[in-house]
Amino acid sequence: MERHADIPKYLRSNTKAIVGAVFPAKHLVEEPFSKHYYSFKNSFDEALNHILTYYKLSEKYKMFRIVEKGKDLVDVFERLKRKIGLIIGLEGAYPIREPDEFEIFYKLGVRVLGLTWNVDNQYAASCMTSKDYGLTSLGEKLVEKALDRGVVIDLAHASRNTMRDVLSISEKPIIISHVALRKFNDSPRNIDDEIIELVKRNRGVLGVFFVPEFIRREETSLKDIVEQIFYIKENFGIDIIAIGSDFFGTDKLPKGLENIGKINDLANALLEKGITRDEVEKIFYKNALRVFMENMKA
Repeated sequence: MERHADIPKYLRSNTKAIVGAVFPAKHLVEEPFSKHYYSFKNSFDEALNHILTYYKLSEKYKMFRIVEKGKDLVDVFERLKRKIGLIIGLEGAYPIREPDEFEIFYKLGVRVLGLTWNVDNQYAASCMTSKDYGLTSLGEKLVEKALDRGVVIDLAHASRNTMRDVLSISEKPIIISHVALRKFNDSPRNIDDEIIELVKRNRGVLGVFFVPEFIRREETSLKDIVEQIFYIKENFGIDIIAIGSDFFGTDKLPKGLENIGKINDLANALLEKGITRDEVEKIFYKNALRVFMENMKA
């Protein structure tokens, strides 16, 4: 399978910052992304190994810079040429045994905190829950601790009530880093218009992602991504839209967006459909950058 991204593709696409996911689960059998075949039993060790991998990458390839403060993002966007900011994001709070332990992950460089993957935990219900209990009292403490540290809360994979609960208490903008719309595919992994409106009120962003099975149930292409972006723009405005590709998180991608090196084709398609250059820049980086800068310590 072709690599979704590598250094030449990052350079060709003019990528300036990425969120590197730390997925703290062990893959048990060859059946991708089924909750029944992933174990979070050793999630603490798995998370540490993933974080260590990012530090090794940044040490070996000097073009990557671990982002810990807002200043680091400013540097890679405005001052440092041929540098890519690497923001470490924890995809699921499973390794955190109690809210105070988040301090360990903060000191290790985690700057995005996802509460769940597709499995419920003590902090929140996931999108695949059988009983949507939303954010727990422990979850509220964890969210407050992360926000106080300047960490961005990510609601991807969270249940509907979890999203509503977090959006009701967070005074800082959140992200749903990679998600599609129920308007086009009524999957529990996707979000409806009520959640989009709540994100808009929160001043957060939605990362429109490229996983075909959630975009439409049939074959998908670049045009389907454009359609989702246009729906959000026309109904909720341009300021909440971001790119949440989920490269490396899926076995299949839409035709025309098979790797990061083709991302400019999406920009050109949006321009051809009438979205302005300034709006494309908001979608590709300005909206997400605003959210990170409003959250992260200077």
